[in-house]
Amino acid sequence: MPLPKHLPSLGGMRFIAALTVFTAHIAAQPIFRNSEINTKAQVPLNVLGPYAVSFFFMLSGFVLTWAGLPDKSLTAFWRRRVTRAFSLHLPMLLVTLAIVLWLQEPSMGRSVWDGFLTNLFLVQAWFPDFHEYASMNPVAWSLSAEMLFYAAFPFLFRALSKVRVERLGKWAVCLAVAVVAVPSAALLMPSDPALPWDAGMPEMQYWFIYVFPPVRLMEFTLGIVMALIVRNGRWSGPKPPVCALVFGALYAVSFALPDWLGRSLAVPAVALLLGSLAAGDVRGARSPLASKTMVLLGELTFAFYLVHYLVIQYGHRFLGGELSYYRQWDTPAATGLTVLAFALSLGLAALLHFFVEKPVMRTIGRPRRPARPAADPAPRSGPTAPAAK
Repeated sequence: MPLPKHLPSLGGMRFIAALTVFTAHIAAQPIFRNSEINTKAQVPLNVLGPYAVSFFFMLSGFVLTWAGLPDKSLTAFWRRRVTRAFSLHLPMLLVTLAIVLWLQEPSMGRSVWDGFLTNLFLVQAWFPDFHEYASMNPVAWSLSAEMLFYAAFPFLFRALSKVRVERLGKWAVCLAVAVVAVPSAALLMPSDPALPWDAGMPEMQYWFIYVFPPVRLMEFTLGIVMALIVRNGRWSGPKPPVCALVFGALYAVSFALPDWLGRSLAVPAVALLLGSLAAGDVRGARSPLASKTMVLLGELTFAFYLVHYLVIQYGHRFLGGELSYYRQWDTPAATGLTVLAFALSLGLAALLHFFVEKPVMRTIGRPRRPARPAADPAPRSGPTAPAAK
């Protein structure tokens, strides 16, 4: 059976992950005057949000592998990936800079210009300083990690494609164990300074576990291996409902563990869910995640991800709050503002996707065709030159 070119369930799940990140960032700004509601939202979402980011990183490796490395220069591959990242990153960075300069208030920087250059070149995640990786549009740190993924993908893909298919499962298990275990190295790092938000761990440990690109590369690589397993017909894992139950069980256990371990414990279950959804699409199984609406929302996810935090943070600011103090409302008003922030983020994401991202990819990101030779004014003698393809 030929493999499908697109995996619609993964597109739908992509939006669910983005929605999880959105709600986690809403919860991080305690807009409900009822502190009990804030606490009940923050506790579960402080863990679910990072798992959603893990899904994005694994999904990135999965979909690139599913498409396969095209038979063209690596430069063309890298140009397309970098173009897509910067197609929205650059305009959102400029919008953020304009807002910061207008308000004369840094986001997470010490000054209004802090982090601009590292954000501009998407290298902010390499610096163990939250004034860099959380500055400007804070969610863009993940694009900094993606730059490493794109640079490494051709080499990882070629190397892992040579692994015997019956051994891919062992590779997946080893990578999953590494994803859970490697963050323990953060315990060797200094316990000071603290972060300005409640991350459950000091700054250096948080940066190493959650932000440092080489550590997150393991999840990307796990996504590559999961795609190779499904592509080669080796998937024998559970179906999505069982994967969801496994994730739920590990997620529940994570609350009894230290933060450095709790943030990664359920990542293997996320990898199982990724493989299971893709295998279902290959079989032609029906899934609510594969509906046209969910697929469309999945296409908007990149733009939604980059715009939502600015809507939340500066929307809050323009409604009378300050960057260091979040204004609170009664439950109906706070609920309405949350819905409004979501609708505004989704609307802006649609505009960015259709009128910025797609046009840029059509003009800059598309493969370049070889130039046709100029027509000779007079026919040459001898063999006919081959036609340009």
